[in-house]
Amino acid sequence: MDPLEPPDPLDSLASLASSASLDSLNPFRDEARSRELPEDEVERWLGTVRRCATLSPAGRTAPAGPVAGRIGGLPPMPEGEDVPELPFLALVDLAAIPPGATDLPLPKDGTLLFFADTEDPWGDDDWARLVHVPAGTPVSERAPDGDWESEALPAQDLYLTTELSLPNRGEDTEEFPHGMALGSVWWETSDKVQTGGPVQIGGYPWVWNSNPVTEHDHGPGDWVLLAEIGGEDLTEGELGIAYWVIRRGDLSAGRFDRVRACFDQV
Repeated sequence: MDPLEPPDPLDSLASLASSASLDSLNPFRDEARSRELPEDEVERWLGTVRRCATLSPAGRTAPAGPVAGRIGGLPPMPEGEDVPELPFLALVDLAAIPPGATDLPLPKDGTLLFFADTEDPWGDDDWARLVHVPAGTPVSERAPDGDWESEALPAQDLYLTTELSLPNRGEDTEEFPHGMALGSVWWETSDKVQTGGPVQIGGYPWVWNSNPVTEHDHGPGDWVLLAEIGGEDLTEGELGIAYWVIRRGDLSAGRFDRVRACFDQV
C-alpha cells in the first residue's frame, strides 16, 4: 500500500509555515530519531505533509478559530428537499474555512451536511449521503418525514484549527525504504501534533484497515479526502470512521453528487 500521492506545490514546507507551525512536527522527528531512521528520509517524508482543517468541540482544546461547523442536532435542509432517512452527523460551514487551511479546491461558501448510518454501513449503498447547500439557499432544521426515526445527537459547535497531516501507514519503496516505519511514527505521535477532533477536512485519512482514497475501486482520477468524521463524539460501541472522497476536479467544479463514501472500523 502506498498512501502517498504526489504533493501539490502548495504542500511544500515553506508554504505551510504561515498556516501551521512546523515546530509542531518535532514529536515526529524525535520519535524517528529514537528509531534511528535516516534524517534525510525523515525530512523527505515530512515534505509530503498536507494541511487539513480539524473541527473540534469546545472543551477538548481551547477554541483556536471560528465556529466552522456543528455535530448533532437537526440538519438545516433546503426547503422543499426531503431529509435523508439517515443519522445526521455533522455540518461544515465552508465560508468559515479560510483559503490555505487545506490543499483542497473548496467552494468559498455554502454548507456541507453529512449523513451516515455508522451502526450498519455494510447493508447497502445508501448508508451515507452528503448534501451540499449553496449559500443563500432557504433552509429549515427538521427531521425526516414519515415513520423513520433517529435519535438526534446533542448539538455541539465545532471550532476550526488548521493542522498538519501525514500518513499513519506507509510502504517500503525505493523513495522511502523505511516507509512502514515512518507511517508507524505518525501513528505514535499524531496525538501530540493534532487535536483529534471528530471532523477533518482535507489532509490524509486515518487508516485502520484500508485507505479510503487509494484502496477502493473509485475509478481513475485524482481522488482526495474531502472529509472524515468519527470518534467518541459521534459513535457508540466500536469506534468507526466515515470518509467522503472525491476527485479533485469534481470538487473544484462543485460536483458533490460524485462523492464516494467509505467506512472503516477498529
